[in-house]
Amino acid sequence: MSVPDYLISTPENVDLHLELAGAGNRILACLIDTLLTYGLMTGVTIVCWCIDYLIGTAPILPSARVVIAVIVTVIGFVLSFLIYFGYFIYFETAWQGLTPGKKVAGIRVIEQNGQPVSRSSVFIRNLLRVIDEGLLLIGLLVMIIDPKERRLGDLAANTIVIRERKTSFSTTDLKLTAQLSESDAFDAGRISGEEYELLLSFLKRRQQLDRSHRIAVANKLEEYFAQKLGVPTNQANAELFLESVFLSYQARAES
Repeated sequence: MSVPDYLISTPENVDLHLELAGAGNRILACLIDTLLTYGLMTGVTIVCWCIDYLIGTAPILPSARVVIAVIVTVIGFVLSFLIYFGYFIYFETAWQGLTPGKKVAGIRVIEQNGQPVSRSSVFIRNLLRVIDEGLLLIGLLVMIIDPKERRLGDLAANTIVIRERKTSFSTTDLKLTAQLSESDAFDAGRISGEEYELLLSFLKRRQQLDRSHRIAVANKLEEYFAQKLGVPTNQANAELFLESVFLSYQARAES
């Protein structure tokens, strides 16, 4: 496992060790997303050409043909514009900092404080994408120089891109007592892979802790995850709450 190179200390004194995505993974993700966006825009262009051809052969007045051709061209430009800018904004908002390219590369955009990326941050960082990817790829230069590997869009939006490490823990031998129904499940999409790994590590190793240490760690983790998910804590049993969070994450991953 690579050594994490970004540390976040939460108000609950829980340290989250994150691994920055790295230029190679970000370039791979960008190439995949660029191919997809240009593929979609090419599809729009082909459809517009086909419509224009049909209009040219249709038995209609030349003046009407010109008007329709102009409308189709304008619609094509608008759709291409929306695809170019809306692709990243849509996916990073709907997929909690992911795009198809980032998912393949195993990286995700988050806020610098470790929280899921907000809509405003997504909009800001992608508004500056034109500058980052233009001007002789200035964004790549800034990303190489910056110690947190941020491009201009990340600097403006206060975001970072991290690598989502796959957990190295087996879940087959966990002893869980919580029962989770669909109505009781939490919105586990807010939990990052690193936070899941932290939670799983505690659930596997809690039997090895003495009672006072186990209770203290469980309460601290419960407070952190309750705040992260925006839900009330389980005052009676912190570990039961953490098990429910774990099961919610597992259910989401399997859906």
